Amino acid sequence: MLSALVLINAASYLSPVILLPQGRTYLMYMPIAACVALLMVFDWRAMPGIVLTLFIRYDMRIDTAMAIVMTLIWLFSLTVAWAGYRWHAGRRWSAGFGLLRMPGPYVLWLVLILSVLFESLLQIVADMGLLPNYMGLVTREFMNLRTLINFQATMLGILLSSHVWYLLLRIIRKPRYLRVILANIRNERTSGLKTAEVILWLILLASMVFLLCMKGITGPVAKIMLSDYTLALMLPVMLFGAMRYGYHTVVIVWTVVITVLFTHRSGFISEKGFIHNLVFVSTLMLVFTLSLLLMSAISSRQRRLLQKTRSASLLDPIFGLPNLRAFSRDLSLYPRSLLCFVRVSEMDVLSRNYGMQLRIQFKQQLAMGLKLLMQPGERVYHLPGYDLALRLNCDDSEQKLERIQHYVDNFRLIWNDLPLHPNIGLAYCTVFSPVEHLHMLLGELSGIAEISLTTGKPESNKSDHRQVQNEIKNKVEMLHKVQRALDEDLFVLMAQPIAGIRGDSYHEVLIRMLDESGELMSPDKFLPVVHEFGLAYLLDMWVLKHTLMFIHEHREKMPSVRFAVNFSPSTLCRPAFSSEFKALMAEYQVEPYQIVLEVTESHLLHNIKYADYSMRDLRNYGCRIAIDDFGTGYASYDRLKLIQADILKIDGSFVRNMLTESLDAYIVQSICQVARMKHLSIVAEYVETEEQRDALRALGVDYMQGYLIGKPEPLITLIS
Repeated sequence: MLSALVLINAASYLSPVILLPQGRTYLMYMPIAACVALLMVFDWRAMPGIVLTLFIRYDMRIDTAMAIVMTLIWLFSLTVAWAGYRWHAGRRWSAGFGLLRMPGPYVLWLVLILSVLFESLLQIVADMGLLPNYMGLVTREFMNLRTLINFQATMLGILLSSHVWYLLLRIIRKPRYLRVILANIRNERTSGLKTAEVILWLILLASMVFLLCMKGITGPVAKIMLSDYTLALMLPVMLFGAMRYGYHTVVIVWTVVITVLFTHRSGFISEKGFIHNLVFVSTLMLVFTLSLLLMSAISSRQRRLLQKTRSASLLDPIFGLPNLRAFSRDLSLYPRSLLCFVRVSEMDVLSRNYGMQLRIQFKQQLAMGLKLLMQPGERVYHLPGYDLALRLNCDDSEQKLERIQHYVDNFRLIWNDLPLHPNIGLAYCTVFSPVEHLHMLLGELSGIAEISLTTGKPESNKSDHRQVQNEIKNKVEMLHKVQRALDEDLFVLMAQPIAGIRGDSYHEVLIRMLDESGELMSPDKFLPVVHEFGLAYLLDMWVLKHTLMFIHEHREKMPSVRFAVNFSPSTLCRPAFSSEFKALMAEYQVEPYQIVLEVTESHLLHNIKYADYSMRDLRNYGCRIAIDDFGTGYASYDRLKLIQADILKIDGSFVRNMLTESLDAYIVQSICQVARMKHLSIVAEYVETEEQRDALRALGVDYMQGYLIGKPEPLITLIS
C-alpha cells in the first residue's frame, strides 16, 4: 500500500504535461507505468494497494461516485493486461524487457493493449460527459491530435519509465539491490571501455539537451541547432550509447533526457504550428525509445552470451575444471608463476577396468583437495589424458610443494567401497610471462614427473634430467618423422618368406621407414612412438592398403600370393575396423584367403574381449588369424582357450636357444603340444640353422621363418 501511494503520486508529479485550449495534454504519462512496475514486483498482491491509492487520489479531486468509476477503469485495464501478460509469458512473467526474453508479450499486453484499453474506457466516460476536462488524457472530441499525443504519452510512459520505477522500487525494498544494478551496469558495458569515453559521451549528450532547452536565441544557426533537427541527431548519439554501455545505462539516461526535454519543450518546439510539431516530437520520441531499448537489450544480451562463450571455452565440460587455454591465459596474467605438473600413473588401466566415470571422479576429487591447499589466484587445470597442472604463486614454493606431495601421497578415492591410490608424481618449474612453447614445456615436465613416480618427491626441470629430456626430444622428433612418412608415403614394405614343410608358403609383410638420408629405419625405432601417440591404426591401415594395392597390381604374375599383415590390438578394437577391412578387400578385389592377420599375443591382456568380435568376424569372412610372439606374455595358455585363431607363431627368443637351453626346448615342445590340441598351424620364428629346422620339424612345426628360409626383401622384388 505504501509503495503504491508513494510511486503513483511521484509518477504523477514528474509526468511532463502541457495545458492546451482543449485540456491538459501529457507528453509522457507515468502513473500507469508505476502501476506496471508494482505488478512486476508484487504480482497480484500489488492490486489492492493500487486500487486504494487511485481511489483516494480521485476522491480528493472529484466526487466519490466518479472516483469509483475511474478506479474501476484502472482496475479493469490493469487486470486484463496483466492477466494476458501472465498467460503469455508463463513462468517468465517477472523477466524484464531488458533481458530480451519476453519483449513480444511485454509490448503487446503491457504497452499496446493496456494503453488501448485505458484510453478507450476513458473516452467512453468522456463521451458520457462524466469526465471533467481538467482530468486530461481524453475529451469528448475523440478525433483530434491531442488524443493521439496522450495515447503516445501513455505508451511512452509504460515503455520507458516503468523500468526506472521498477528499479527504484527494488532499491526501496532492499537497498542492497543498488549493488546489483551497478554490477549489471558494469557487466553490460563493452569490454575495454575507457572512463574518458563515457565522460565525453555524457558531455555531448548534455550539450545537445542544453541547446534544445535554451530559449530566446535567434538567428540562422539557432534555426538549425535549436530545432527538431538537433532532436533527430540525438538518435545516433543514443544508439552509440546503447551499443557500448548496455540496457540499464540507456534506460536511466534516456528517461532523464526525455523528462528534461519535455519539461523545457519551448526551447525546440516552435509556436507556429505548435500542435503539429508536438505530435511529430511525441512520435519521434516513441520510435526513438523503442529502437533504443531493443538495440541496448540486444547488445547487452550479445555481450552476456559472448562472456558465457568465453567462459565455457576456458572450462572443460566433462571434468568441470579450467582447461589448457585457461592455463595459458592465467600464466600471462602473472609476471612469475610456479608451474606444477601432476602425473597420475596407472590411470589408463584403472579406466579400462572401472570405466570412464572413475577417471572423471578421480580427477575431480583430487583437484578439489588440491584447491584447499591453494592461495587466492592459484588454480588447478585439467590436461588432456590423466594429468593435472597447477599454477602457484612463487612465494614459499618449497613449503607448497611439500604440502602438495603430502596430500597426493595420502589421497584415496573410495570407488565401490574400494580405496584406490594410483601412484602420483610431481614435476615443477618457474616460468616468467609470456610463456612461449607451453606445450613443449608440459611435455618436458611430463617426462620429469615419471622420475617423481620413482623418487617419491617433486622433481624440478632444473635438476639433471638430461637423459629424460633427450628422450622426450627424440620422441617428438620421431613423431614428426612418422607423421611426415604417413603423409608422404615414405614407408617401405618388406616381405619375409614363411615356408611350409609340405611345400606351400606365404610371406609376412614388414615395414621400414626411410630416414633423411634415404636409409631404411628398423621398426623398433619408430613403432614405440607410433603406439604411444595413438598412430597405430593409421599405420596399420596404410600397410593393409598398400599390400592390397600390390596384390591387385600384380595379380597376373602372382595370382595366389598370400601375405601375413601385422595389426595392433588397438586397431582390432575399433568398432568399424572389420567393415573398413572388408571394404578395402572389395575395392582391390583380393580374396580373404590371401590375407593372414597377425596379432601380438602379449598385447591382448586387456583387449581380448573387444578384439574378439573383429577376429571372429574376419575369420568367418575367410581370413586366417595368427597369434604372433606366443609365449612372451603371461597367462598365455589361459587366454589361448578364448582366442579364435588358426596359426600360432612361436616367439623367436625360444627358438634361438632351443638347442642349447633345455628350458627353451621344453617351452617350444609344450607350445607345439597345445597347438596340436587346438588344431592350430605352428610357425617357428628365427630359424637360422639346419639343426633348428630339423628339431622343429620333429616337434611337428608346420612353417619356418628366419634367415635360413629368407631375409626380408622389398616387396617389389617378389615380382622379379
